[in-house]
Amino acid sequence: MTENSDIQSNSESNKRIFIVDPACVLPFGHAITALNHFREYCKDFYDEVICIASLKLDQEISASNNFERRFHYLYNESIPIMSRFSFEKYICSLPFYKKDAADPFESISTSDAANIIYDYSIGRGDTIFFPGADYYGLYGFISAVIDIEVSRRPRILIRFIGVLEGASPFKNDALSHILKMINKAVKQGVDIRLSAETPIYSNYISQHTEIFTYVTPYPETSRQLPIHEKEYFTILCAGSARIDKGFNHLFDIMKSIINANSRKKFRLVTQTLPYAGNEQWDSYTSQLYALKGVELLEPVISDSKMRSLYHQCDIVLLPYAVDVYKYRGSAVMMEAASIGRLCVTLSGSAFAQQVNYYNLGDVVDSISEIPRAVLSLADYDATTMANRIVQARQRFYLDVKAAYSAWFK
Repeated sequence: MTENSDIQSNSESNKRIFIVDPACVLPFGHAITALNHFREYCKDFYDEVICIASLKLDQEISASNNFERRFHYLYNESIPIMSRFSFEKYICSLPFYKKDAADPFESISTSDAANIIYDYSIGRGDTIFFPGADYYGLYGFISAVIDIEVSRRPRILIRFIGVLEGASPFKNDALSHILKMINKAVKQGVDIRLSAETPIYSNYISQHTEIFTYVTPYPETSRQLPIHEKEYFTILCAGSARIDKGFNHLFDIMKSIINANSRKKFRLVTQTLPYAGNEQWDSYTSQLYALKGVELLEPVISDSKMRSLYHQCDIVLLPYAVDVYKYRGSAVMMEAASIGRLCVTLSGSAFAQQVNYYNLGDVVDSISEIPRAVLSLADYDATTMANRIVQARQRFYLDVKAAYSAWFK
């Protein structure tokens, strides 16, 4: 295994870092927030930080966030923003589209990367940073950087989060393909440094690349916010409502909490499923809404509203599907840790290991055990809750800061 320490470090001239996300296209969700947050975090390590998103990101949103728009959009199958017909028409119109290629998107992504490298004169001393690895972004930049003279190559930092690094409609196992490509590029002298959002994913990436892989959860996003005494003990199931995030379990969880006849009053706050394509859940959603103490929000809410919800809640509920989150982290768990809220989640997910190790909340083995865990946390007095949060949060971020400092070095 290599740590890439044999490749001469760029740290003596860390002029610029280019934070790239070819899939940053939606006006909501974590992508825009992540680019902005990593931009602020990277200012401690680099003289200049440039964020580059998709050409399909709304121009006004891009301008208001000071993002560059350079990547042609290739992920309509994973994150649909147009009809299949419109997407095929769009792709076929691109100058570097190769109709007969085994994977025609690879030439488009390589062209995008090469143009960005040329237009910004990216070279030695610069860093290209993927805060959330995606297959075509990686393929394009690695292909383009290999073609640069060794002494002029930039460094590439890749953070694996288990979302789009294997997203290709033309390959059965795109992740394995890109990991082999990374390994080959490193052997050809490209300075590539890897990290993953969870320990178990870090081990997987390291095993398949033979490259040392750091563990880099989301950096601290907020100061800790105090929990105020109020009439209701508020449970927040934050983030986009999805079945793989346990929306289908919320009725049973909340009904069990209500039936426990606790002295406390409970309130559950969550978003509803997107309206289109989820009509089969209308009856369930109505039953959930009818439960005492349940507040259902719109499928999409603003960042300021989300921050307000974190501030108002007592704990965060994460009943995520363990098969989907076998390697993945949870942005909601990390946001909760930053603001200073404990969570309740299921064992078996990659991020549950972190919750358990740092004591960032309670981990249970089944959905049926969640109500008891919530009731137990609700019995904490203010001092006990505050002390546990401070201890867990400080341990977590000491390790996070150390990991990023070593990785960026």
